[in-house]
Amino acid sequence: MSESLIKTEFIDFEYDQIERVQKIKRLLEEARTSSIRAAWPINFMNRDCDLEMIYVPISFPMYRLENGRTLSLQDEHLAINHDLPEDFFTRDENSPEAQSVQHDLLMKLGEIKDILSTFRDTTNKQIEPLIITNTGFVVNGNRRLSCWRHLYFEDKVTYKHFEYIRVAVLPEADKKAIDKLEADLQIAPDIKADYSWHTEARMMQKRIEEQGEDKDAVAALYRMKKKDVEYRLDMLQYARQYLIRNNWDRQWSRLDKDAYAFEQLVKERQKLSDPVEKSIFESLTFSVITAGSSGLSEGRLYAKVPEIRRHLSPIVEAIREELPEIIENDNPIDDATLLIDDLSDSQQDITDIAHALVNLVEEEQKKVVEVAESVIADENAKERERKSANYLVDQVKKAAVALNNAVDASDEDNIITNGLEKLLDTIDDNVEKLKAWLAEYENIN
Repeated sequence: MSESLIKTEFIDFEYDQIERVQKIKRLLEEARTSSIRAAWPINFMNRDCDLEMIYVPISFPMYRLENGRTLSLQDEHLAINHDLPEDFFTRDENSPEAQSVQHDLLMKLGEIKDILSTFRDTTNKQIEPLIITNTGFVVNGNRRLSCWRHLYFEDKVTYKHFEYIRVAVLPEADKKAIDKLEADLQIAPDIKADYSWHTEARMMQKRIEEQGEDKDAVAALYRMKKKDVEYRLDMLQYARQYLIRNNWDRQWSRLDKDAYAFEQLVKERQKLSDPVEKSIFESLTFSVITAGSSGLSEGRLYAKVPEIRRHLSPIVEAIREELPEIIENDNPIDDATLLIDDLSDSQQDITDIAHALVNLVEEEQKKVVEVAESVIADENAKERERKSANYLVDQVKKAAVALNNAVDASDEDNIITNGLEKLLDTIDDNVEKLKAWLAEYENIN
C-alpha cells in the first residue's frame, strides 16, 4: 500500500498502544475530578456496571480489526489484492495500513446503511458514546466513527461538532469478553439486519472453529435455535463452493442478495437421497443464482428452486435432449468433485450431466436456466390439467392436433425422418392401449 493511501489525517498514528493506554488513563483521572461526571450503563462480563465517559479527538480511537461486520469484506479484500499477506488484518491491530483499509471497508457499510447521509444533516449529532477498550480500540460504533471522520475532515467548519467525540471506556478484559460484548450489542434483534447473511454465518463459524464454542452456545449468543445455526453454516458451505466454482473465491459481496436461494438449496437438497441427483440439483441452483446476479433471469426464479428439485427428472431429460453440446463439450472431472461414491447402474446414466453441470460457463448456465424454467412451466401446467376431469380427452385432442400438423408437414421438402418409424410404432402401441382401456371402462360403466 502506498503511503498516500494511509489515512494519517483521519487516524492519529503518533500514539503507540502504551501511549494510548496512558492517555486514556489520564483523561479518566481528569474526568473523575470534574464536577459533572457521566457514566454509561452496560452489562459486561455478566455484571451490570457504569462505564466512565471521556471526550477524545476524533482521530484518536482505533478501529477494531476483528469487527464482525467487516469479516466478509476483509476476506474479499485479501482475495482481490493478492499482494497482501493473509494475516494483513490480524498480525498487527495498530498497523496504519490495515487501519486505513478498515476505514474504507467501514465506509462501504456506512453508505449501505445510510449512516453517512443521516449525519450529513447537522441536526443529527452524537447521542450515544462509542464504546472503546482501555487500549483505545472501538468495540461498538466503528461505522459511526468512520462516517464522522469522513464528514469532519471533509468540512471541519460544518461538522465541528465531531472534532471531539464521547467514548465510554471498558475495564481491562480479554478477547473472549470483548467478542461477547460485541455480539450482545450488535446482534440484538432490532439491529440484526445490519449484518449480511454470510457475514453472520462466518462469525458463527469462526466462534466454533477458532474459539472452540459448540453450536448450542453459538445459538444462545445469536438468540436463535441450534438448527438455525446449522442451516446458516450449511448455507455458508455451499456459498463458498459456489464462489470457487465461478472463480470468485471469497468475493462474498456477490452473495449479499442471495440468502433465500442458498436457504432453499440447503432445505430442498436434504429431500434428495440419490447423490447424483443431489449434485445435479446443487449445480442447477448455482446456475439460477448466477443467472439472477447477472441479470439473465428475474429474481422470482429463486422461488422456483423447490420446483427444480420437484421436477428434477424431466429437467435432466430436457437438458440431455435440448443441450447435447453442453454434455459433449464437458471437460472430464473425477467423481470426487461431485462428492459421489459407489455409483449404481441407474446413477451412471445421468453422471455425464452431473459432470457437465459443474463446469458450465455463464452463457451455458443461462441456457440451462431457460430449459429449467420451460420444464417447470410445462410440468406445472400438466399438474393443473391432471386435476381436471377432462385431462385424458384434452391430451388425446392435443395429440390428434399434433399428428394432423405432422401429416400436413409431410408434404414439405427436406424432411428429416430419423427415428420417425420408432415414434410411429410408439404412437400405435399407445393408441391400442387407450382403445383397450376405453373398451374395458365402458363395459364396467
